Amino acid sequence: MTSAARSHRSAGFLLIEVAVALVIVSMAFGYGFRSLSGAMERLRRDHNSSAALLLAQSTMDRVGSDIAFGQDEIGGTTRDGFTWSVQTAPFANGPMPPPDIMAAYVVRVTVAWKERSNTRQVLLSTVRLTYRGQG
Repeated sequence: MTSAARSHRSAGFLLIEVAVALVIVSMAFGYGFRSLSGAMERLRRDHNSSAALLLAQSTMDRVGSDIAFGQDEIGGTTRDGFTWSVQTAPFANGPMPPPDIMAAYVVRVTVAWKERSNTRQVLLSTVRLTYRGQG
């Protein structure tokens, strides 16, 4: 075989070489897409957790101003799909403040939301002091 015939045969790629290259590239794109999809799901979950925590903190701050101490459980739902509830009860453990001046309440705020088929929630709890006659 002459060198001209040999160089003419090796001038291009074989069909099998192109097919193997396409398989390798498609696998790389598949793994990359799956990684990106998982990262986006984690980002959405983290965003929901942060939003729920902010809602719980702001609801906790409302207790004593527009949410009165000593009420039965109250709650609501946001447009984002979060449900919240507030429970207040007189504090009965530990040292008590002077009963004629102050009162202590246990305040629990729960924020819940659905993620796929799971229900997740954030629970904040604290003890608040208030002057008698307030709240």
